Amino acid sequence: MPPTWDHRCDVLVVGAGGGMAAALEARDRGLDVLVVEKSAWVGGATAYSGGTLWLLDNPFLKAAGVDDSREKARRHLDAVIGEAGPASTPARRDAYIDGGHDLVALMARHAIPLAHSGWADYYAEREGGIPEGRTVHALPFDARRLGEARAELRPAPIVVPANSVEVAVLALGPRTPKAAMTWLRVGLRTLRARLSGAILLTRGQALIARIFEALLRQGVPIWRETPLVELVSEDGAVVGARVRRDGKLVSIRAERGVLLSAGGFARDAEMRREHQAPAGVDWTMAPADDTGDAIRLGQALGAATDLLDEAWWVPGTSPPGSAMLHVWDRCFPHTIMVDANGERFVNEADPYMAVGQIMLARQRALGRPGWMILESRHRDRYAFGMTPPRLTPKAWFESGYMKKADSLEALARLCDFDAQTFRATIERFNGMARSGRDSDFHRGETVYNRFYGDGRSRPNPNLGAIEKPPFYAVSAHPGDVGTAGGLVTDEHARVLTPAGMPIPGLYAAGNTSASVFGRTYPGAGASIGASMVFSLRAAQHMAGVNR
Repeated sequence: MPPTWDHRCDVLVVGAGGGMAAALEARDRGLDVLVVEKSAWVGGATAYSGGTLWLLDNPFLKAAGVDDSREKARRHLDAVIGEAGPASTPARRDAYIDGGHDLVALMARHAIPLAHSGWADYYAEREGGIPEGRTVHALPFDARRLGEARAELRPAPIVVPANSVEVAVLALGPRTPKAAMTWLRVGLRTLRARLSGAILLTRGQALIARIFEALLRQGVPIWRETPLVELVSEDGAVVGARVRRDGKLVSIRAERGVLLSAGGFARDAEMRREHQAPAGVDWTMAPADDTGDAIRLGQALGAATDLLDEAWWVPGTSPPGSAMLHVWDRCFPHTIMVDANGERFVNEADPYMAVGQIMLARQRALGRPGWMILESRHRDRYAFGMTPPRLTPKAWFESGYMKKADSLEALARLCDFDAQTFRATIERFNGMARSGRDSDFHRGETVYNRFYGDGRSRPNPNLGAIEKPPFYAVSAHPGDVGTAGGLVTDEHARVLTPAGMPIPGLYAAGNTSASVFGRTYPGAGASIGASMVFSLRAAQHMAGVNR
């Protein structure tokens, strides 16, 4: 028998993160929308993120005098992604480009200001790549504008009012004119905020807060602490869902469809053990509620999945009581990464997902994690993670997280390396650092590498010898900011069966879906961009557009 419906709407969005773009688009098209969120917070993983959007052929590039086009963008996607299976079809790639245009238009309609970030495309040298980058970000937002609703925003660990590119430059220290100007700009912004009483949000919190504010203006309800329990189908079509709210099951009829944008499974130990071992829940920076519920419910209805072995990998370490990701510090001079045998195995300054994939393969092959090796000048000059230079916590040494030695031989003993092998690794690296050419892994030869370089380090901004004691070592593993595989969807974000047929009424986006980028991460904000673009595409399809 059909259920008795407790609530009816046109569009049900599961997840108050990137999926909120769908709620805004659907509301603009005159549809009745409800958003349900498992956690107590609005924002999802997007609130933790850099809050950037990698949008191809966007108007901010053109305003900056940078050439791009739909055709150039498509060539770049093809050059970077290659053949990637059902998650990244030609139609999906085209939909990402076109949907990016629609997302920019959605933001403009709701006065959500975006700016060109200047973050290089990660593979700028490949066909269609842009050295200036296609990344945009939301401008800082004063949280006071949300009133009491400010308490509903998911907190984020970075409190400095700086956008993602500025944070990366701040980590370099004020060593270059660009870095010094960034320190000054962020310092003045911080001072002005304190004097005015503003509560400035940047990065993912700024992006989410602005969309949240727009939804509040439109009167779109968001039910927090309301987990999805079941998808309801009739004659093979999804017609609604059951959720748990205030301890009771609530049946929701969704006349146009249900969008699953509820994250991946980064915090589900069983799924990670099955698909991604030895990577596990202790290495991720994803929210605690990222447990794969929506993916499993889609599978139960016969949905196809792909790329479940992939995540948005970022080299990581585990300081006492927390997890730390290393986006930029591994790219600076006077550091290298070695495997469990003490041998160098990767270009440390390459894009983080690619480095993480290589780390995972190496750890699986050797059965032990590798290490980040730092020389004294790295610790004196640059941030490590978000820890400022020269301010190394004592707990790092006391816990054994960071090892310190006055000689390479002593450091080798602490890390259980063969001293001769480790010494040969360092001597070879030092020779290449002095020459400025990394003949083994080509560090410092790409736009992306150099974006994180120290311009005062000559002749290569990414290379510096490991020769001045003390020396430091930290065990490193492939961390992540979420999983990248999930339900297979088409260009309208419709969930597909293994035969490629849509499940009527069911849509998925974000980390609930398998990535349109396959096994690559092409630019800063690619995952958040795809989450919002395909959420928007789902809303358009439910509204009868782009069918």
